[in-house]
Amino acid sequence: MPELPEVETLCRQLRQVILGRRLLSVEVLDERLGPPPAVAGLAVRQVVRRGKAVALLFHGGVAWKIHLRMTGRLLWETDYGLPVDHLRLICHFDGGRLLLIDPRRFATVDFDDEAGPSGPPDPFAAEDPAGLRREAARRRLPVKAFLLDQRLFPGIGNIYAGEILFAAAVDPRRPARDVTQEEWERIARAARAILREAVRARGTTVSDWRDLFGRPGEYQHRLKVYDRRGGPCPRCGGEIVREKVCGRGSYHCPRCQR
Repeated sequence: MPELPEVETLCRQLRQVILGRRLLSVEVLDERLGPPPAVAGLAVRQVVRRGKAVALLFHGGVAWKIHLRMTGRLLWETDYGLPVDHLRLICHFDGGRLLLIDPRRFATVDFDDEAGPSGPPDPFAAEDPAGLRREAARRRLPVKAFLLDQRLFPGIGNIYAGEILFAAAVDPRRPARDVTQEEWERIARAARAILREAVRARGTTVSDWRDLFGRPGEYQHRLKVYDRRGGPCPRCGGEIVREKVCGRGSYHCPRCQR
């Protein structure tokens, strides 16, 4: 599933190609998405990220929220010569078209979404480590599961939670309530640095992620522990292991993550 860096990449690229453009027509090719509202002639006034979702805000008060789920992707086309498989939605703009492609049909579009406030603080923002510790003090769950709570950390998913905890030298299995103030400060710093670097790399491609122009991301070449089971830890040389944490595959170094 695309996480914060991948969705942020899409939003930044979409601003380059559709901001201010008029939406001429919409073709819904999958009835699961439901009928769109009347939008012909409306221009895009803003593209924003809401956690792991892309929100398109149009003039006239119309707002759409696109959540790509497991296998969804967006593609911008100006050359319509080649057929595209697994199409679910086509948005025709003046100068190009935006495609929603999804082999497993899990992606959703809330056509009547108000796109309202962004909700919890964005993980890009400067977090309050003391506030994180107060919130975590009420939780018995592992710290990695705490970081995956979308109500608190919108957009952080399995890959980046594991990388953040490795950078902070914190064991993902540790109860969230046992993480110290100093460790929360390390986690907050690591989150900001890793997410920003991943956005600059246009995200992580470990299976089928592609950006708006069909290119894979590059951050997979910089991952320290994810999908590195059995390899050496880049920090201490210990062996990276994979274990289940709250039902999710989790990679870490038992020697230096405490």
